[in-house]
Amino acid sequence: MSRWEAEAERWLRDAVEDLAVAEDLLKTLHYAASCFHSQQAAEKALKSALYRKGVEARSHSVYALLLRTGKTYNVQVDSFEWQAKLLDKHYTPPRYPNLHPGIELAAYELYGKEDAEKCLEAARNVIDFVMKLSKS
Repeated sequence: MSRWEAEAERWLRDAVEDLAVAEDLLKTLHYAASCFHSQQAAEKALKSALYRKGVEARSHSVYALLLRTGKTYNVQVDSFEWQAKLLDKHYTPPRYPNLHPGIELAAYELYGKEDAEKCLEAARNVIDFVMKLSKS
C-alpha cells in the first residue's frame, strides 16, 4: 500500500467515526454538535478521496473539496452540491456563539432535530459517494 493510499484509508476511517459521533449526538439531542460532526465526516471523506489520488487538500469547505474531487476523478458531482453547501454552513457557527450577532442565545440553541437530520443525510451521501469512488 502506498503512502497516499494509507493516508486515504486513515482519513476515511476518521470520516466514518465522525459520522457515528454525529448519529450519537443526534440521539442525545445535541443537534449543533451533530451538525458540526456531519460536516467533519464529509470533509474528511472527500480529503480521503483526494489523498487516494495523491492530492493533498487543506480546505475545510466541503463544497470546494467536492468540486476538486470531481475534477480529480473526472466525475459529475452536481447531485451533491446542495449537500456540500449545506454542510459548509455548519463548520463554524455551531461552535461559536459570537458568530450570530444580535442573538442572545448560545449557538447550540439555534439548532434543532431537523437540522441535524439533514446534515447527517448529506454526510452519509457524501461518504457513500467517496466509498464508490474508492472502489473504482
